[in-house]
Amino acid sequence: MIFTLKLPMQGPLKYINAYLVKDNEESILIDTGLPTQEDLIALTNYLKVNGYPSFVVVTHYHPDHIGLVRLFKDRSNILISDREFEYITYLMSEEYEKEMRQYFLANGFPDEFIQKMFKNRSRFNEIIDSVNFNTVKDGDVVKFGQRQMRVLLTPGHTMGHICLAYDKVVFCGDHILQDITPNISLLRLEDNPLKAYLESLDRIERLSVEQLYPAHGEPFKDVSKRVEEIKEHHKRRLEEIKNIISVLRRANGFDIASRISWYKKWDELSTFDKQLAMGETLSHIKYLVEEGVIREINNTNSIYYTISS
Repeated sequence: MIFTLKLPMQGPLKYINAYLVKDNEESILIDTGLPTQEDLIALTNYLKVNGYPSFVVVTHYHPDHIGLVRLFKDRSNILISDREFEYITYLMSEEYEKEMRQYFLANGFPDEFIQKMFKNRSRFNEIIDSVNFNTVKDGDVVKFGQRQMRVLLTPGHTMGHICLAYDKVVFCGDHILQDITPNISLLRLEDNPLKAYLESLDRIERLSVEQLYPAHGEPFKDVSKRVEEIKEHHKRRLEEIKNIISVLRRANGFDIASRISWYKKWDELSTFDKQLAMGETLSHIKYLVEEGVIREINNTNSIYYTISS
């Protein structure tokens, strides 16, 4: 049986779906909600009635998915993908801030803006403090009761994001959402998240899936239609970036991000939305560079892009 816990969150998404799947006395909880008092009360009240799950699976490290994981640290087997755990280790390191700060500055993003981005890392450390994660990898099977779920590695939204296949349905976290396109950000220099994401979309589309259970919004059935819509969105974004570079002839990441047609003008975006826009812009730039469409010119303290000749 599948139960949906709608845990509240601020902003347009309104809530995150945490899914509890039960078979006899054993169960799996997928994602945990934000580390807010509101979500803590809602989740705790649910657990008082239904008990703690055998397994908690975190689809990825974002706070609305991992935020209340400490609640289960002595009660449940907590699972996360090996790639996501590897990235979390990097995220908490001094190397991460040094490397990415330099990269963002070289791409022309203001220092004050970047400072805010790194400010909340200590909060993340509090979220996972003293939690023992058990890592899973692509293809692993999680057994509970007489049933089982299969782990599907679907990098893109994060590079260790996982979905879970259960009979003819897939619990897809933030991989495929019906009403918005998931943010695809470059957050580690070695990654090509957009390429990984497009390949992950193809993987889910090839499965025989009757229904997707996303972390935000309602379950939906027409997987292929939604996958094609998301692909088209990224195709348009790539074309827009190419056109911006063509007009400017030479542009850094900030030049490009501040000219993209977001849902609001750049100056009207919140700081958080600008952070998302920065990561999204750089992931599309990385894709175009690796496809040979544009060229990266990397000087000592500055990075620019031009159309490949």
